[in-house]
Amino acid sequence: MIAFLDGTVAWTEDDALVMDTGGVGYRIYVPGPLTKSAQVGESLRIFTYQHVREDALLLYGFAQDEERRLFIRLQNAGGVGPKLALQMISFMGAPGIVAAVRGEDARALTSVPGIGSKTAQRLILELKDRLDDLAAPPGTGAVSVSTKRLEQEESMLSGRLSEVQTALAALGFADRETTPVLRELSADIAAADLAQGVKLALRALGR
Repeated sequence: MIAFLDGTVAWTEDDALVMDTGGVGYRIYVPGPLTKSAQVGESLRIFTYQHVREDALLLYGFAQDEERRLFIRLQNAGGVGPKLALQMISFMGAPGIVAAVRGEDARALTSVPGIGSKTAQRLILELKDRLDDLAAPPGTGAVSVSTKRLEQEESMLSGRLSEVQTALAALGFADRETTPVLRELSADIAAADLAQGVKLALRALGR
């Protein structure tokens, strides 16, 4: 098992870094914030988790060992696979996840695309007493950070849905017709720009 790699960033990809370590390039799947902050030629230590499948050998990596340990525990509970666990860390950060689990804040966990209410409750049930060695001890400000992040996401989503609904109204659609469609597509529209959001809605409306 590879515990960590010291090397330089050869190049970055949407969801991975390629690290040059002793002349060997390792593709390591990392949280989104790390792909955005890493610079080509920068020296980094990446804490890694080796995931073995029948058809592939994959490396997942993190800037902090704490994130790596949380990543492993997320996979051991609630039926969360490595891709979803990585997405949770990308979206909420390790302190936010720990705070949400300890605070039994299922709503914060379901703000991550792909995490439904049942999965959130299962994660809380299975992990809330198993994160004592990780970030965000009770009484810190991490819960408020998580809540603030959720509020920001909800505000952005509300604004985008409103923009799309206004555009649809200009095309002759009534709000009573578009509201249920927008509610159903809210996660996809949140990840899209305005033009893409309108196209998604029109497709669902049969236009």
